[in-house]
Amino acid sequence: FFVTILKAKGTLKPAVLETIFGPLESIYSVSQVLSLHLERGNLGPGLENFCQNLELYGHYAENLEQANKTLKEQLKKNKSFRRFKKLQETRPQFRGRKLEDLLPLPLQRLHQYKHFFRDLLENTSPDSAEYQKLAKAVKSVSEVSWWVQDIVRKRENSLQLLRIQKLLKGQKTQVLTPGGSY
Repeated sequence: FFVTILKAKGTLKPAVLETIFGPLESIYSVSQVLSLHLERGNLGPGLENFCQNLELYGHYAENLEQANKTLKEQLKKNKSFRRFKKLQETRPQFRGRKLEDLLPLPLQRLHQYKHFFRDLLENTSPDSAEYQKLAKAVKSVSEVSWWVQDIVRKRENSLQLLRIQKLLKGQKTQVLTPGGSY
C-alpha cells in the first residue's frame, strides 16, 4: 500500500524510498513464501527459505532510526507525499495506525515467529523428519531476534544518554562518550 504505489508514482526519489522502507518488500516476500509453504504443509522447505533471509530483519532494524528521520523530513518538505501518506493511512487494513506505527511491525513479527517456531518445536516429535529443520529455525530466528533486540537496546541507551546530556547543559561533564552506557 506504500512502497509499490510510491515507486509507480515516483512521489519519492528511489534513495529516499529505500531509506524509509529498506528491505521491507523483501521481508514481505519472504513472509509470503513461508506462509504458502505452511499452508501446503511443506514446513521444511519453508523454514529453509525463511532462515536464509533472516538477515533482512537485522538490516531493517539497523536502518529503522534513519528511516524515521527521513520520513519526518519528507513529511515536512514533500506535500504530495504528505497527502499520499494521509490517504493511505485511512485504509481499513491499517485500523487507524499511521505509517510511523507500521514501520516497526516487521520486527514485532520476527518476535512472533520466534515464539511460534519454539511452540511448534515443543509440540513436534523428535523422531519427526521436520524436527531438525525446526530446531535449526528456532536457533536462527532466536539469534536474529537477539541481534535486533541489541540494536533496539543500544538505540534506547543512546537516547537516554542524549537526554541526560541535555539536562546537564552548561556543565563540563560529558555523558556522551564512545562506549558509554546508561
